[in-house]
Amino acid sequence: MNRRFVRFVPVALTLLAFASPAWAQETTDKDIQKKEAELKEKQLDLQKKDLDLQRQQLELEKAKQELQYQENGQSLSMNLSGDVLFDYDKATLKPQAEDALKKVAVVLSQFLDSMVTVEGFTDSKGSKSANMSLSRNRATTVKDWLVKNGGINATKITAEGKGEENPVAENKNPDGSDNPAGRAKNRRVSIIIAKPATTPTP
Repeated sequence: MNRRFVRFVPVALTLLAFASPAWAQETTDKDIQKKEAELKEKQLDLQKKDLDLQRQQLELEKAKQELQYQENGQSLSMNLSGDVLFDYDKATLKPQAEDALKKVAVVLSQFLDSMVTVEGFTDSKGSKSANMSLSRNRATTVKDWLVKNGGINATKITAEGKGEENPVAENKNPDGSDNPAGRAKNRRVSIIIAKPATTPTP
């Protein structure tokens, strides 16, 4: 046998013996670093989801406050000023109306299985039949927007016109003069949500 080869074998085995633990340690370190990176990524993802949830909750609470969100027996309600949504005597949404309707959609997203009714109201100016028609058209316009842009199931929402019924303020002052502020309050759209068996925790 070649003497050089014989001398080389012990040396090679010695080097391999020293190299193996080092290689194994390097592999272990890489595995640990990989797992630490994966864990950190998961933690960041959880933090992001938690922040998103907090943001959504804040948006929901803000929307409820701005929409005069109330619980009424077996239903929940929100109110929108007709003057914010529509020009006088019109049933076409103003451009800025979408901001208010987006807030409505945020709240309704918590009640996707509940039935929703959109009710339109007017003041007492004009004939009762004209006011009934206008209120119905306005309610339908809001309903259609919520279905098209707010993610609301069309089978879960209806629209009703109430005309000048159920005023929330006086249309005239005690002396018989006109009450513009009261009329403005009566021109409104209400969103009624049938209260589910379990109301989402605020």
